[in-house]
Amino acid sequence: MTSDFPLPAGSRRARKLHQTSADLLACAWQLFEEHGYEAVTMEAIAQAADVARGTLYKHFPIKEAFIQHRFYHDSLARRADMRAAMASMHTIAERFQYMFQNEAAYAESMRAYAAPYLYYRLRGQKIQQHPIERDSFESLIADLIRQGQADGEIVTDTSADQMAEYVVFLRLATLMRWIATPEVPLAPLFAEMIQLFFNGAYRRAAPTQLSTSN
Repeated sequence: MTSDFPLPAGSRRARKLHQTSADLLACAWQLFEEHGYEAVTMEAIAQAADVARGTLYKHFPIKEAFIQHRFYHDSLARRADMRAAMASMHTIAERFQYMFQNEAAYAESMRAYAAPYLYYRLRGQKIQQHPIERDSFESLIADLIRQGQADGEIVTDTSADQMAEYVVFLRLATLMRWIATPEVPLAPLFAEMIQLFFNGAYRRAAPTQLSTSN
């Protein structure tokens, strides 16, 4: 991994702090990949990066913060690409399937980090304490639902923002189930989740059938 996150606009000091964080993350991630996440200590990261422990903890107070930072920056690029790809799709079902197949592929590639990250996020913390990360996913879902409402595919008696919040927690529950059952791939679990969200649990004569193929 390289420290190639885009530099933010702002003062020279802000850019330097950003670059230091990116360099520390690159160093830590290399150690995680070589030795395994659990085996790497904060002290080992500071030593490998040749920085004082105080400097390391200033940027990353705990080890899980490295995962949080990596996932967040990866999500910005992935979701920008997804928005562009979904612009040419014709139905909300097609867009949801594409998006969650993409989410599943990324999560599978980062499986070693998924459990410590989610446990960190849930361990005695309120999800509102992480508005940037939550908004990154939730705003995309809300936009897709609003488009579905405008196209007459989705009901309008519930707001897009409220339905997006439901999807956020359905996704979280699905990820937790996936972590608990390592032999099960994530994509089919997301497909089941999408099916339930669109069709509900109430039995209907002819529910919409969504493809689960990749």
